Amino acid sequence: MISRLRQQKKMTVFALWFVIAAFVATIFFAWGIGDKVAESRYAVKVNDTVISDADFSQKLDATRENFRSLFGNQVDQLMKDNLIEKTVMNDLIGQALLIEEAKRLNIPVSDAEVQMYIQNMQSFQVDGQFNIEQYTGILARNRMTPAIFEQKVKEDITNQKMSELIKNSVSVTDKEVNMEYKFRNTTATVNYIEFDANDFIASVNVDEKAVKKFYEDNKDEYRVPEKANFIALVFDPALMKNIDIPVSDKEVEDYFIRNKASLTQPESVRASHILFKVDDWKNTQDAEAKEKLAKEVLGMVKAGGDFAELAKKYSADSSGQNGGDLGYFTKGQMVPQFEAEAFKLKAGEVSGIVKTQFGYHIIKVIDHKIETSPTLDQAKPQITELIKKEKGQTAFKSFVFDKYKEIVAESNITAFNKKNGGKLPVVTINGVTETGAGTALEGKPDIAKKLMSMTKTEVSQIIDFDDKKVIFEMTDKFPSYIPKFENIKAQVEGEYKAQESVKAAEKAAAEAGKLASIQEAASKTGKTFVTPKAFNRNEPIENLGMNNDLMDAVFKAKPGSFLAKPYTVGGKVFLVQVVSLTPPAAPVTAEQKDQIVSALLGVKQNEALKDYVDALKKKAKIEVSPQYQQYYTK
Repeated sequence: MISRLRQQKKMTVFALWFVIAAFVATIFFAWGIGDKVAESRYAVKVNDTVISDADFSQKLDATRENFRSLFGNQVDQLMKDNLIEKTVMNDLIGQALLIEEAKRLNIPVSDAEVQMYIQNMQSFQVDGQFNIEQYTGILARNRMTPAIFEQKVKEDITNQKMSELIKNSVSVTDKEVNMEYKFRNTTATVNYIEFDANDFIASVNVDEKAVKKFYEDNKDEYRVPEKANFIALVFDPALMKNIDIPVSDKEVEDYFIRNKASLTQPESVRASHILFKVDDWKNTQDAEAKEKLAKEVLGMVKAGGDFAELAKKYSADSSGQNGGDLGYFTKGQMVPQFEAEAFKLKAGEVSGIVKTQFGYHIIKVIDHKIETSPTLDQAKPQITELIKKEKGQTAFKSFVFDKYKEIVAESNITAFNKKNGGKLPVVTINGVTETGAGTALEGKPDIAKKLMSMTKTEVSQIIDFDDKKVIFEMTDKFPSYIPKFENIKAQVEGEYKAQESVKAAEKAAAEAGKLASIQEAASKTGKTFVTPKAFNRNEPIENLGMNNDLMDAVFKAKPGSFLAKPYTVGGKVFLVQVVSLTPPAAPVTAEQKDQIVSALLGVKQNEALKDYVDALKKKAKIEVSPQYQQYYTK
């Protein structure tokens, strides 16, 4: 059971983030327009539940955006092999099945629960209280009625209840905890000899027949991807800055009343500090030494020493490079002991020695601002600008939306410009692929992929592109192709030699692995062996890095033996010998047990939920639209 759970560990981390992102994504549909034909198409039918093409697309867009905010550029790795599309598809199917199952089991969700859930959503609150105008206004801007939204919330609560019912059926035993503790904390010591493929490249015999076979066997690796050309109509919200947007006194007053709390400037302090960091409080000798040094430096400060220079010299915090300056902060932003002392001091005053979880601090307050609540007249200029900005954004959306309708009415941008004398300026983007690499879509594979699914002359929906809104039209499309061997012969030959040199290095490493010891292998090959520091499963091996297959092989091996096969990373091949495997000497502590129980419980709960949904899938009638078949895994 535990080994199965470990195999699921990476996907579980992904899944947990997905649940967070996906739930947010289901609340509001993405802003934009879709024709009625597109909205009526289905993505998948799950028994009696129909998940529309628009449902899938909108949730996919929102989920991508959530993942981009969570993982930044790393999200591109998650987007490989349609992983996000597959996860969205299977999550939508799972939700539909769980909601149906909850209905079958008569799991109730009352109107009061829905009402309470909505009233607790911060988006609909003003000064911490639910506001009906805010609620209806936000829904209207997202083209959603309260009835539709409330039904969606009810479904989400039903899904949550059913999921929790399944998750609460599992537990973690003491035996599983002890096994996991041993699994995590057993350490290994290894020796390795490195074989560099470059040392073998000169011995590779380049036979044209073999090179051609290599080309034939790896043809798809040389495929030139499908490409397309586009024209784009770019709408910049900066255009609205030149428009005079009237704001009445009544609007300002209403805004002031509704948002008075947010206009209040809370008490704040600007402070600098010098940190004497204590990494381990159990190391009393180090802690006492740091406290002694802190007292000595405090003496220097009180004797007139320059605080900023002393911070640069002694502070273990990164702020030390700026003289210890932490900028302004309000209550609740710092750890309690630090905050309590900082807010007691006046501008220019220096604290004594302040102990926190991070170590010992000396604090100097640069400025101390009291809480201020502006009057209506004082806040009027700020409120006026905020309302103008909101109105400008609404006007901008309406302008783009209206222009989009005009373009769609004429079929596309080209047809619109032909009829109207080419008055819409367009940008040309040529050679776009699904990744967007090398074009204006560089770093935006989600948009590029969406555009590449279009057909020639088709116009896209309105797409958010950085801070702008863009409409694309595909003007030409070029199919993917594999270049002829003669045209890429030099490239193929180079890659063939590189592959064969790695094989030669692997063969040499495997032959050395037949010898009795690492010492003999090193002697016979004229190399030296390396003994990196001991490591556990969660730590990289020096120079070899982290690899699940390598770790599994090391911790399953018999001490004193070579791994069954050499370990290859790029052009480097390693002959690895396991010297020793040492289980943890100390028993699991209460704190460690809690951490392991929490981790295993999360994995087991998600595995239980997956198994339950998989069982429902087997009994369900699931019909996936042909265009989405690639995203569905049974």
